[in-house]
Amino acid sequence: MVIALNINQSSAKTDGCSILKAVSCISCFRTANYLHTLPQLHNSVCSFSLLMVVCVPPQDFTRPPAGIKLDANGKPLGVAPAAVVQRSHRPWWFTSDQPDRVARLVDIVSHYLFLDGKDNQFEACGRQYLYDLLSRPVHDKKQIEFVFPGFPFKSPSTQKVLGRLPDMGEELLLHRLEALACAIHDEYKPGAVVRIVSDGIVYGELLGQTDTSVYHYNAEFRRICAENRLKHLTFVRLADLLPRECPGVASSDSNEMTLEEYIHAAPIIHSQFLAHDISHCNVEENIKSDSGVLRTYRGYLKFLELDLDGTSLMLDRHDGNPLSGKQRDKIRRQIAKQMIIRGTKFSDLVRTKFPSAVRLSCHEHPNKGPKFALNLFPGSRMSATPWHNVIYEAADGSLRIGHLRSFEKDDYEVVSKHGRPYYIREKSTAYSFEPQLDAQISFTRNFPFGLTISCAPSAGVSFDDLPMNKLRKLTAMHSCILLRGFSQVDRDGMIKKSEELGPILRWPAYGAIFELKENPDWDVNSSLTCEAMPMHYDGVFKTKTDEHGKVVNDPPQIQVFQCIQAPGNEGGGQTILTNTADILRYGVSASLNQSLSLKTWTVFTPQNTVFGGDHLKLPLVTKNELTGNDILRWHDPWPQWVTKFKATKVGISESSREEEATIIELLSDLLYDRRFCFVHTWETGDFLIADNIELLHTRTAFLPSPRELWRIHVN
Repeated sequence: MVIALNINQSSAKTDGCSILKAVSCISCFRTANYLHTLPQLHNSVCSFSLLMVVCVPPQDFTRPPAGIKLDANGKPLGVAPAAVVQRSHRPWWFTSDQPDRVARLVDIVSHYLFLDGKDNQFEACGRQYLYDLLSRPVHDKKQIEFVFPGFPFKSPSTQKVLGRLPDMGEELLLHRLEALACAIHDEYKPGAVVRIVSDGIVYGELLGQTDTSVYHYNAEFRRICAENRLKHLTFVRLADLLPRECPGVASSDSNEMTLEEYIHAAPIIHSQFLAHDISHCNVEENIKSDSGVLRTYRGYLKFLELDLDGTSLMLDRHDGNPLSGKQRDKIRRQIAKQMIIRGTKFSDLVRTKFPSAVRLSCHEHPNKGPKFALNLFPGSRMSATPWHNVIYEAADGSLRIGHLRSFEKDDYEVVSKHGRPYYIREKSTAYSFEPQLDAQISFTRNFPFGLTISCAPSAGVSFDDLPMNKLRKLTAMHSCILLRGFSQVDRDGMIKKSEELGPILRWPAYGAIFELKENPDWDVNSSLTCEAMPMHYDGVFKTKTDEHGKVVNDPPQIQVFQCIQAPGNEGGGQTILTNTADILRYGVSASLNQSLSLKTWTVFTPQNTVFGGDHLKLPLVTKNELTGNDILRWHDPWPQWVTKFKATKVGISESSREEEATIIELLSDLLYDRRFCFVHTWETGDFLIADNIELLHTRTAFLPSPRELWRIHVN
C-alpha cells in the first residue's frame, strides 16, 4: 500500500461546528478550570489544540501592556517591541503571559500525535495525564524530556526498502522530532530534549540482524542529526538502560563506542537485557485485553510476512525446503510474541530510566498515557515507519511513503545521497538542466517544504547560468527554491534572469529592484528597518480597479531575492515562509475551513512612499487558480505601540469582538507553527525564489547591520 503524506503536518486539527463556538473554548482556556471544562466543551469543539492565548487580546491591540511608554503619536519610546531580537520566531506579544502555560505545552505536543485511531482517548483522559506529567518540570523550571524508542535497523526485505542504511524516511522523522522540541522551546525557556533510544539490539537477533549492521545503521542516523544540526535530539543505547554497568563497554559514553567495542559488548548487553524480570506481565493476556498491545502484535505479524520471506527461518531445518503456509504462520506468531515480550522488557527499562519523560511511540496507542503515539508521517497510517518503507516524490513535489514494491519501477528513478539510494522520485525532466550543469549541482529537500539547489563556489557557476523555466517549474512543485553557492549577478543581470520567469512588476517608487536594507528615512513602514515585520504576502496593499469599477487586491505571484549582505548568524533577520495551503489541508478541520472561508477581513495602513491609504476588504480563504488549493490571505495586526513606523490595522468583517479575537488568535498560532514554516537564515550570495500566492512570509528582527537583499516581483 502507498500512503500519501505531508511531512510538516499532524493529524491534530483545529475543529469546530462554528468559529463562534470556539470563542467559548478560548474563554475557558483563560481560566484555571480549563481542564475541568474541557470534556463539556469537546462536544462543540472536538479539538482546539491550535487555539492560543495572547498577552494582549486582539481587540485591545491598540493598548500596550504596562511598562511600554509611548510618545505623543502613540509610538514606543526607546527600543520598539518589534525591534527586539528574540529566540522565538513568533512575536512575543502573541505568546507571553498565558494564564496556563502547561495547557499550552500540552496543545503543542498534541499537534505531533496520531489522534485518528478508533480507540483514541486523548481528550477523555490523555490530555489530563500529559498535563500532570508536564506540570512537574514546568513547576521546577526544568527541561522537558521526551523519549522515543525506535530506529532499530532497516528491514532486510528488498521489497520494502532501498538499502540497509538510513535514508530520507529517517531524516524526515528526525526533523519532525526536532520540530517538536523546538516548538516547546519557543514557548518554554528551559526547552525540551528528545532522547532517541535505539532498540536494534532488542530485536536484531530474532530477525537475523548482525550486530555490525545494527551499529552502522545507528551510527549513520546520528551522523544525519549532526549534519542537519538537530540540536534537541540525543541518543541512548540499550546499555544505558541496564541497571548495572556492562563489563566490556570500554567507553564511558556509549555514544562514543567504536564498532569493535560494540561487537564485543553486544552479547553481554543482550544477555543482561533478556535477564530483566517482567514476570508480572502476561503477554497472552495483554494481547487479548490491551488494544494497544493487540495492534502492535498485529503490526508485527504484518511486517514479518515480508521481513522473514526468503530467510532461513522460513525453511525446513532438515531438508532446506520451504515451510508450509501453516508452519510459516506459526513461526511468525512465535516471533511476534517474542517481540512483544522483549518490547515489554525494553519499555520497562525505558520507564525506569526516564520516569518523568513523555513517552512517545511509533506504534498506535489509545493516547491515554503513559505512552503517546507519535504521528510519524502526517497523512499516513500509524504503521508507516521509515525503517520498513521508502519515500516517493510525485511529479507535483508531494511525498508518499510505502513499500518499494508498491511503486511501479518503470515510473520512478532512484535518487542517491551520500553515495547510496536515498528515495525514489517520479520520472521528470524538471531536475535535468544540461549535462555539464547537472554534474556540478545537487538538490536537497528542505524541511518542512522547499528545495535547495547548491553547487561548490569553486565551480564558478553563476545564477545567470541557470534555466529559469526549470526553476519556475520547481518553484511550483516546492513553493520556494533556495540557490546557494552560485556567483552573484549585478542589477541588470538579476532583472534579465527574472524576466525569464515572467513579466516583472515594476513599482513606481523604485522600479524593478527593491533594495531591502536599513533606510528608516524612506517611508515604507518597517521594510527598511531592523524591526520584525508582520506575517503578510507582498502586494497586499497593491490594488487595481476591476471591470466593475471595484478596487481589488493585485499581488505578484513570485518573489526573487538575492542576498547582497547577510547579517551575522546570531543577529536575527531570518525570513520565515509559511505554507497556507498545508495549514488548511492538514492544520484545521473541514468544518473550520468552511467557517473561515465565509469570512472576510479588513486591512488598512496609512499612505507611504510606495503603498497604503486604501481601506481593503478581502476574503480570508481563497483558491489558488494555478493549483486549485485553498489558501489563506492575511496580514498580522501590527498596532502602533509595537513599531516606530506606520501601523497596520486589521479586523474581521461582520464579527463580534469575541469572534474576531478568536480568529486572529487562531491565525497567529497557525502561521508561526513550525509544522508549516520554513525558516531561512541568509548567507551572502543566496538566491531565493518564492511563491507569493500560497505562501505568507515575515522577517524576524535583527541587530543593526549592513543586511541587504534585492527583491524583484514577477507575475
